[in-house]
Amino acid sequence: MDRGAYKGSITVFLSLTCILFLTLICAVTESARIQGAKAQSATITGMGTFSLLSEFETKLLEKYEIFSLDGASGGSFQIQTVNDRFEEFITQNANPKTGLLKSLAFDPWNLELETSEITGYALLTDNKGEAFYQQAVAYMKTNIGVIALEEILKLAESTDEIERKQETYEADQNSSDGSLSSLENAKQDRLEELESEAVESGEDTAISVETEGNPLTEIAKLRRKSTLEIVTWDKSISGKSITLRSQPSNGRLQTGTMEIEKEHSGLLSNVLFREYLVRYFPNYDSNETGAALDYQLEYILGGKATDKKNLKYVVNRLLLIREGMNYAYSVSNTSMNSQAGSLATALTGFLGIPALTAATKHALLLAWAYGESLIDVRILLEGGKVPLTKDGNSWSLTLENLGRVTEILRSGAEGKSEGLSYLDYLRILLNTGALANQKMRALDMIQAEMKEEDGMSGFQVQNCIVAVSTRAVYQCGQVFGGLPKVVMGTAGTELTFAQTASMAY
Repeated sequence: MDRGAYKGSITVFLSLTCILFLTLICAVTESARIQGAKAQSATITGMGTFSLLSEFETKLLEKYEIFSLDGASGGSFQIQTVNDRFEEFITQNANPKTGLLKSLAFDPWNLELETSEITGYALLTDNKGEAFYQQAVAYMKTNIGVIALEEILKLAESTDEIERKQETYEADQNSSDGSLSSLENAKQDRLEELESEAVESGEDTAISVETEGNPLTEIAKLRRKSTLEIVTWDKSISGKSITLRSQPSNGRLQTGTMEIEKEHSGLLSNVLFREYLVRYFPNYDSNETGAALDYQLEYILGGKATDKKNLKYVVNRLLLIREGMNYAYSVSNTSMNSQAGSLATALTGFLGIPALTAATKHALLLAWAYGESLIDVRILLEGGKVPLTKDGNSWSLTLENLGRVTEILRSGAEGKSEGLSYLDYLRILLNTGALANQKMRALDMIQAEMKEEDGMSGFQVQNCIVAVSTRAVYQCGQVFGGLPKVVMGTAGTELTFAQTASMAY
């Protein structure tokens, strides 16, 4: 074999070896590229989902610290419009080559979006406003101070005691009314006997238990009047109103297709949510005005169509709280019991019916607590403070003045510098109310307020998206697979990747 033939055989062998090595390198590189393309497609899907939710409604965030994406198009909910926006985001990232760059830039992933869809979404109103609740609690946990939280929790912890005393007062009031009613016949019979005896003895004097010094007569008249009118008198009350049937809390709403994670729950979370309501919705004492209603916190509590009706509801609830607490103090106070007993004896003792005297004493204590409570509520509505549990220094109404309570209310009650404010008592009422109602009624007010913002007249809370799940399918073309395809005879078909993502505010 000559020298030239020998060199030629070596060149062919090395060439074949190089081709095999290049084929292996290309195959490994293509395999690595495919894995990278899968990771890239997952990243692009996540970025698209994030970018979609980054278009949250800024005015809602500024006013209420709530994130949401408006899913409405032309006033109606259109998930396809949201999907179109999602597709725009991932298309830009999946195929970044445009214009001159399309011919010059090298894209190692060679991805192309095939399909995209929003596979699920959750709305702000789902599950009676659960997403709204979760965001509000999360915000409050981050922003409320430790000292403020301790004070709020103290009020929440007193709820059970307050409700027990309310129940005791109501039960004793009903029992007192029943006792006096059952003794009415015996009282009338005894009065007739005394009148007959007076006639026989030559005295021409009518005898009656309803003497001028009986404060129960004045209290009975007051109980038949509207408590709101009694405690406000000539103060101005907002005349604003809404149509209840058009509110989110009373309508058939859009429903999302995915569940929201309930990260926050329990007593602490409930207290924080209610404190959020206190801070972000005006009330009677805040002197702020709202778009639909001025007394929005009272609406959240009462759910009535007008400011006046909501304030009336709250005033009646406040009166009941004070009646329960004041009555509990009066029955435990020896001096007050003694005074009530003495007056009851003076009013009914001459009839010689011990049961009537005992029932009258009980009625006097109840009436006394009621009169004091009217003054308390008046003080609260005027911006004063009233202690939750009273003592001798904070009790203001004497038994002698019980019959003059109307005069005292008209002249204005003097508030104390210590105790709980009107807003504190609203906190107590929130803690005793139904959380589901409070969430949806708050959303009623949010919708009403947002509709007044520029360009947002069609805003609806039921269209507010708070979470989405997405799916995108990508086509991955070959880059380094040409040589292995020729040498190894591989099929060389283009691959498809399906990627999913989900995100919530």
